[in-house]
Amino acid sequence: MVFKIRKKIPLIICVLIACFALISINSSVASADEGNSLTRAEGKLVHGVYTEYFRREGVNYIPVASQYENSNLDFSCSVNREPYPGINPNNGFRVSKTAYVKLSGSGTYMFMTSTTGNTQVYVNDVLVQPTYPYVNLQAGQIIKIKVISNFPTNAQSKNGQFVTDFYWKTPETGLNFPAQHIAQELLYTTPDLQGIDTVVPDKLVHGVYTEYERRQSPMGNFIPVASQFEDGTLDFRCQYNKQPYPGIDPAAGFRVQKTAYIKLTDTGMYRFYSASSMVIPQIYVNDVLVQNTSPVYLQAGQIIKVKVVAAFHMPSATGYNYDLVWSTPSNPAPYKLIPQELLYTTPDLNGV
Repeated sequence: MVFKIRKKIPLIICVLIACFALISINSSVASADEGNSLTRAEGKLVHGVYTEYFRREGVNYIPVASQYENSNLDFSCSVNREPYPGINPNNGFRVSKTAYVKLSGSGTYMFMTSTTGNTQVYVNDVLVQPTYPYVNLQAGQIIKIKVISNFPTNAQSKNGQFVTDFYWKTPETGLNFPAQHIAQELLYTTPDLQGIDTVVPDKLVHGVYTEYERRQSPMGNFIPVASQFEDGTLDFRCQYNKQPYPGIDPAAGFRVQKTAYIKLTDTGMYRFYSASSMVIPQIYVNDVLVQNTSPVYLQAGQIIKVKVVAAFHMPSATGYNYDLVWSTPSNPAPYKLIPQELLYTTPDLNGV
């Protein structure tokens, strides 16, 4: 009996080794799957809109993309920006935004827009006439609002902007009071108000770090309000009647600071220029202040830190904005905007 057991020991050992190997393989596969699942983050976008983008071809608008966005029913885009990648705004385009609102009052509601283009408003898929923009609705009702903005030509811009602002008047405020923007926290992405499931990258690689500050008094200092990483560029846009950040009154004065990292592909002279009708933003390269259009010698492969600081001291009827442009050794003229795909949120280029 002992002899038979001894003869089977090598076979038992082989079986045990095979089992351990199989367990190890399965663990590795599981770890790989877990790693893949962690490359994307899941969540819900409750307060926001469903946006559709169209480009213009002749008299027709061709669908380009649709997505849920963390924004409201208003729209703005400057003439030198793509409203969506691949759409040239100067050739004409259309933007459609849809959201759901749960009403808190019964009575007559008024819906209206201020736009540089041609805009239509639908409530529960019924067109609201601009000559009679009144709709009777009930408290507790969940309504669907859709705002379609057409900008067929470059002439539909004003002060360099394609803009649609959406307003309403409610029974609570009364029709004799000024119309108000619908706050994003009142907008829902789904009619059940539960929000839409979204899957987004777990890292913001291409973007900026933005700091917002309010002015303490007309002649006072700037007080930090918030700082965050943003899916944007080093440029800045804020309409005159919008808050650059919640709690900041732009008419009282504010400051915005944006920082990003760029990996250079050329060696030679670079020039930076900040264009604005209101302020002269300060530009820092590797924490050193550089003057507009002054040459800065940099080398290919170098990762530079670029920071733009813009202080807006006075109210403006045209909005608050600046553009940051640059020229590179391989493209010395004309100055061009720095695209977001060249901007990194971290100096190691791996994203935050």
